[in-house]
Amino acid sequence: KKVTSRLLLAEIFYVGISSQLKLPTQDDAKIFPYKKPKASTESHCKNQSESALLYAVTMDPKMMPSSPSKVFDQVVDAKTVESPDRQRSSISSMELAPPSSASLSPNKSTSIGASAPQPLPLSPNGKLFSHVEKAENPLPAIMKKGQQQQQHPPTPTSATAMQDTVERIVNAVENRDASSRESALANGTSSQQQILEVTHGGPFTSTELSQLALLCTTGFSSSSSKNGAANQSSSSQWAAVDGDLLASLTPLLRAHVTSAMRVDLVGEGLGVIAKTVKAESSPEKTSRPVITIHQWMMQVAKYSGPNAAPLGSLGDSKLEPGAGFNRLQILLCGLEASNILLSIMASPGIDRRVVEDDTLEACVTLIKNHIQKHLIPALSNTGHVGVSMAISGNGSGGEDAERTPKSKKSRSVSPNRGVVAKSLKAVYSPILSTVGQFGTMIERADAFVACNEMDDSLLFTLSGAALSTLTIDASPIVRADAASLASIIQVSSMDLIAAIFRRYPRHRSIIVEDVFPLMLKLPASKKSLRTFLVKKSAASSRAGDVARGPPTSNVDDHDYIQPICALTLLLIQSCVVMPSQDDDEQMEGAEDSNDSWALKDDHSGLQGCVAVCNQFTSQMLQRCARKGEEGGASEFRPILSNLIDDLLLVRHLPEYPAAGMLLLYLSHRLGSDLLRASSAAKNQVEATYLATAMDAFGKITSAVAGSLQRNRENPFKLPESMNLCAPSPEPTEEINRCFCGRGNLDTFMVDCDRCHSWHHGSCVGITKDTVPDIWLCDDCTLQTTVVEQAKVFARGSRDSDSLTSTDHNHVLRQLLLSYLSWTAQASHSQIAERAREFLIASWVKQLESSEENLGSFDLGLVRNFAISQWTLPTPQPNQQRPRAHLTDDGNQRIMTSLVASSELCVSFNRLLGVILRLMGDKLASLRKLSVKAILQVVNIDPALMTQPTVRKEVSRCFHDESISVREAAVSLVGDYIIQSPNLAAAFHAPLLERVVDKGISVRKRAVRIFRDVLLSNPTYEGRVAACHAMMQRAADRKEDDGVRDLIHETFHTLWFNSKAFDMGTTGSPAKSKPGQMGTKAELYCKEVSAQMVEVVRVSGSNEVLSTLVKGLLFGFAEGDKDKKNVERKKRQEDSHSQCKLLVKALIELLLSFEDTREHKEDDGKQLVAILATLGVFAQTFPELVVPHVDTLVPYLKGDNGVKRYEAAVVSQVSSMISGASSHFGSGELNRLTSGELPNDLVNICYKFPSEAVTSAVEALAKLANHPDAASDSIQEKKLLKLATQFYSYLLKTKDVTNDFSSMKKSVRDNVRRALAALGSICRFYECAGAADDHTLDSSVFVIETDVAELQLDNLSNAAFALFLQYLSKEDESTKCLALRAMNGVFISRPRVVLVAEQMGIITSVIGDEAPPSVQIESLRCWRDILISEEKRIDSGAAKAKMEAQKNVTLSKRIGGDQDGDSTISGSVLTKHSERLYALTLSKDEKVRHMIIDLIGHLLRQGLINPMETVPHLLAVQGDVKCPSTRALALKLLQTEGEKRPDMLRQRICAGIKQAFHFQRNVYSDSTNGSAKVTALIAKSDGPKDGWETIFDAVIKESAIRNKKAQRQGLLKGIISLFEK
Repeated sequence: KKVTSRLLLAEIFYVGISSQLKLPTQDDAKIFPYKKPKASTESHCKNQSESALLYAVTMDPKMMPSSPSKVFDQVVDAKTVESPDRQRSSISSMELAPPSSASLSPNKSTSIGASAPQPLPLSPNGKLFSHVEKAENPLPAIMKKGQQQQQHPPTPTSATAMQDTVERIVNAVENRDASSRESALANGTSSQQQILEVTHGGPFTSTELSQLALLCTTGFSSSSSKNGAANQSSSSQWAAVDGDLLASLTPLLRAHVTSAMRVDLVGEGLGVIAKTVKAESSPEKTSRPVITIHQWMMQVAKYSGPNAAPLGSLGDSKLEPGAGFNRLQILLCGLEASNILLSIMASPGIDRRVVEDDTLEACVTLIKNHIQKHLIPALSNTGHVGVSMAISGNGSGGEDAERTPKSKKSRSVSPNRGVVAKSLKAVYSPILSTVGQFGTMIERADAFVACNEMDDSLLFTLSGAALSTLTIDASPIVRADAASLASIIQVSSMDLIAAIFRRYPRHRSIIVEDVFPLMLKLPASKKSLRTFLVKKSAASSRAGDVARGPPTSNVDDHDYIQPICALTLLLIQSCVVMPSQDDDEQMEGAEDSNDSWALKDDHSGLQGCVAVCNQFTSQMLQRCARKGEEGGASEFRPILSNLIDDLLLVRHLPEYPAAGMLLLYLSHRLGSDLLRASSAAKNQVEATYLATAMDAFGKITSAVAGSLQRNRENPFKLPESMNLCAPSPEPTEEINRCFCGRGNLDTFMVDCDRCHSWHHGSCVGITKDTVPDIWLCDDCTLQTTVVEQAKVFARGSRDSDSLTSTDHNHVLRQLLLSYLSWTAQASHSQIAERAREFLIASWVKQLESSEENLGSFDLGLVRNFAISQWTLPTPQPNQQRPRAHLTDDGNQRIMTSLVASSELCVSFNRLLGVILRLMGDKLASLRKLSVKAILQVVNIDPALMTQPTVRKEVSRCFHDESISVREAAVSLVGDYIIQSPNLAAAFHAPLLERVVDKGISVRKRAVRIFRDVLLSNPTYEGRVAACHAMMQRAADRKEDDGVRDLIHETFHTLWFNSKAFDMGTTGSPAKSKPGQMGTKAELYCKEVSAQMVEVVRVSGSNEVLSTLVKGLLFGFAEGDKDKKNVERKKRQEDSHSQCKLLVKALIELLLSFEDTREHKEDDGKQLVAILATLGVFAQTFPELVVPHVDTLVPYLKGDNGVKRYEAAVVSQVSSMISGASSHFGSGELNRLTSGELPNDLVNICYKFPSEAVTSAVEALAKLANHPDAASDSIQEKKLLKLATQFYSYLLKTKDVTNDFSSMKKSVRDNVRRALAALGSICRFYECAGAADDHTLDSSVFVIETDVAELQLDNLSNAAFALFLQYLSKEDESTKCLALRAMNGVFISRPRVVLVAEQMGIITSVIGDEAPPSVQIESLRCWRDILISEEKRIDSGAAKAKMEAQKNVTLSKRIGGDQDGDSTISGSVLTKHSERLYALTLSKDEKVRHMIIDLIGHLLRQGLINPMETVPHLLAVQGDVKCPSTRALALKLLQTEGEKRPDMLRQRICAGIKQAFHFQRNVYSDSTNGSAKVTALIAKSDGPKDGWETIFDAVIKESAIRNKKAQRQGLLKGIISLFEK
């Protein structure tokens, strides 16, 4: 122990010898995060002189030189001096050498002494100055170079020797003083004593101060005993020294302290730098000498440079060369004297005359000044901040100027700021060499506070100075180890504050209040925020968002928290008092302690801790709850968040049991504030504070849920009976049960003597040299300890030997208490000692709060035993750990179990209940925040979603009126589903509803959830409905581009991602052989094709899928083309490359279906879905179907065994044949047409309805028009024969009757079939030279009575004339069929529309006389004409047709004459626009719906005037009985509103008037012939029902409500309607 203490002595106080001299230090002292040196201590000493010096200092304190400067000179003399500058090196070159951990390693040899020193027993809090021997003189008096080192007297070993030493030193001072007076009177010159007062600040020499310091350091300890007095060894007996002698000594020492109080090295150094910069920057050359900061700090007082001059030339002794060095000597001597004074005053039994108020005040003032003027600026590198005035020549700005880290953020206006900062390093280095000496002074102040009464003003000064050390923002620019030095100061200061807090209960509230202003000055950078070292706990893995400390740290078993958090916990734990045995003792203890915070009815001793927690919580949350920037509320809120993060990090550590109590009170207060906000008015609630409070409350609740979950999943397996089973026999093979999870490594392992399991020695903390005779693993230790304790504390009247969880907790607490007791004894850690006291008090409180004894233990015995351990036993030499000792992993498991049973975890249901209650609050902001809070909890423990109360509230939030709440609820369920895919079905329906939610963010979130679910679980049961819903949203023209792109990306990833072919089922690259990748791709495509078929089957149509596939392959017509073009192009390329494999997979699926079908009724639906899905790719890439035509042709037979779906089957196959026909080669065409294909198509026309007839005719016509087809090909003959037969039938029956409704059904069916087939032939067959002349005469349309003369070239004219005959029939169905047939002629020959207009056909079919069914059919025909013309122009088919015709002139080709036909139909309809508008007032709702649909196409193609159309669309908003028509009109209005928002706002009043007339005309006979006019319609928005006007959506779209002037204009316009 002596060797290690002297090593520490040498490390702390001889740090300035040389930057080359590396002293050893503790490897495990994490406060110094240095790298291990490659060589031992011996390798750092360059010659034998350095090694000898280090050996002498380490082995015997008497060999210590009186000054590091002497040591430096001594070492230099022993070396070969290379330059003169080396001999007069200034003190600024002294630096703290990085400690060498290698020299202290027990496994390595060292040259110091015969045996290697053992590691230093540093406390876990990084404290370096307790319970070790210290030398207090880092920089004593300077000796001349070459002078022989003075020999110190032997270290005193008795009170007599101490008395003699003090008396000798005091007499020497008195003799010098007397001789100095005589010399001054005789010679009139300065005496030696006066010189000492100038250079050392007092009467003592450095040697004398060193001798006095040795009397203090030998055996001194600053740790406090239970009664608050300082421990003192036999060699430190100041009380035995004569009181009169000490009374003479203390004023002499106080003189040094008083002189040091006036020293401001940084401020004075700034004055020197200011004059230097001013002289260098001045344009006028001066002959005055210039001094630099290095000359000011050097030992040799001499000018250098071109303006050299004798000393005193500047006229200011403080600015002369060497003046800074003298000021430093005064400061060092003052610190030494203050250390001696505090040591004397802190000694027990000292004469009270020694403890003078002036002396104590001087020491406290020196501590304050040294912290604020020296240490904080030096460590934070802030001494240069705000020195612009000094640079301009106004001095240093005052010696009392305070430089704090907060001011570091401000920027100086001086252009020489960098020069000043760099120059100040010469001052910072010697200041930082005093850290060790200052740390000792703080510890002695701690000891003095613990055993003496102090004045209130001095207490507050001392506590304020100690608190200010927490504001240090260590800068590595000053020194690389600045952070370590700052930690040393902060840890010592925190112990001092805790001592004051513990000793003076009446001042606790004031100290707590002083902490909060300090929080605003703390370092805010992520690197400097958390610097306090703690062990890594079980909660560390849950706190991923908490910074892990300095980036230079490579320690894996430690974490970092904020020093302010560590201080708060230390203050709380310092308030604990010993629990009382009964009420009388408790009252007596409360009176003795004068603790006004004590609770009279609390016997546990935690009343002071509770009071501090209450005050701290109240003050913190009050500051956070202030409105706006009042009182720094915006700055306190992140502080609260960081504080809770740190508390959650350390609450599983045994050293910080108060973290759980503080979290408990924080959660109570936060919950109360949130519940109070729910009932407060909206303007009385600070929204930012609510967000912070709810986030903090959610963090605490989620952490509690995590603790309960970990304890539930990994419970302790403790014996349930007092009869412990016998240990199992030794197994035949070795079993590794080490908790690290590693295997049997080639390393040292130990065997449990009970269960014979093996563990790594490094994991359980055992080396080869420290193997105990008997060792048990953690499980066996727990098993045996539980039974042993149960037998001791069991009740005598117990009924059984069973043990409960309550009994187990008592044993776990005792094990944890034993661990803390051993830690406190071994490391003398104040934190561990306070923690064990807090643990005992908490244990007693838990025992007292138990209403009934549920276990087998006698609670009275347990309570008495716990209290009996309050006093920490005196450590014995070579004391071993207790037998019932657990590893660090075992202690963490104990903490996990105890935390799970703590009061905070017991209140989990209450915490969860607060969140659930706020989810139904009236404030939308609180509901949103509460959903996010419950999301944090569910992310930790997904099993909570199975609770009915939680699911009920979450389901209710799905229908909340606030979009943000719905989004938060969807996010919550999404994370839950992803973590628990098996329970996704429970929330499938609510999530599906959110895909069509009004909120864009909600829809996006719902789509992302389904995407993640489908990617993680391809066999998800709800995948079909989800895919269908998403495709519908993507097909909606009004859908947001972001949502649409997200859906497209989702389906691209699911169905068209080429990288998916290279991935296995686990998501990692598949390891397959070269020939197996194709098979894997095919399997993937087969799965994709099956999903597509399922989607089409559910939707009943392939239209939505077709739109999606076309968009993925060719881009989308809608959307912002400037956004994500690169991503869209990449998706198109990937999708295009997969279509071939998908078509092949669909064909295989079709064949597989045929092989496995059971000929049930539902087989037809599946077959149609497969063919419809295949038809999507046939429309997109018809050439992909060509290789599979032979597979499809047999389905045209119409005998597929699916009666209800035969028409749909042949229609789908015919459409695919039609699309692929243009890609047939001549050989393929001849092969197909020479077979059964033409006959099958013809038979379809005779057997199936009109839809199938149209598809079959189209396929046959395309085959006949094929470029490689002969003029008399089979398909053309078949087509002509088919046309002739149907024409003949129509010709024969046209005069049979004028009303076919009276004819037989067979006749009506044949007429319907004939009209459909003949109209389709006219539409799809392209005759050679089919372009009509510009002046088409109606005389060409004549019925051909001679059927033999009928050819395909003249069929269209004759058929049109025949259709006119059927149009004139009386029955409506025949008129409609005739119109549909004529529509084929109009599409193929647009100029025929002009003829129809001349003949009055258009007027007649849309006039009032026409039946509604005829009007609907005519409107449908016009819609089909517009769509087909648009497709023809967009696809280029019209241009290709024009270029293929030989009789078209060049001028017509250049002018695009053929494309001009597309405007004919639109022009004719524009002529009838008034009639079209009138149809919007039709009393037939189908007519109104169809006309709105037609108007939408006319608007899109720009064929009608929007200004005239918008009022009619607004009028249709009054169609309250037909919601689909209203929705279609609203969609058109929204589209126009996006294009022309001003026009929509201008026409609203006209639309309101039109809507009024619409309802009066359309609903005139609603009730007894009187019009029923209303602008109100019922709405259902989630759980709330209400009313809205028919124009609400229009007004929202027009954005009128956003501008006051427009709102007023609308209201005035509506009022004017009444005036009219």
